[in-house]
Amino acid sequence: MRSVCWLLIGLAALAFGIGTVAAFSHQVILLEPVGFWRGAVGFLLFAIALRLMEPRG
Repeated sequence: MRSVCWLLIGLAALAFGIGTVAAFSHQVILLEPVGFWRGAVGFLLFAIALRLMEPRG
């Protein structure tokens, strides 16, 4: 489960980076930059939710 969380965190970082590049270059890469940033926040929230659902042990 931790590897899935790290994958989601990595995807969030990638989405944030692509959104930042798109915003500063004034280009649309499949989505508007805000779409990438919203996706990054979604990935991070999903990773947090998965970590909170893990049994303590």
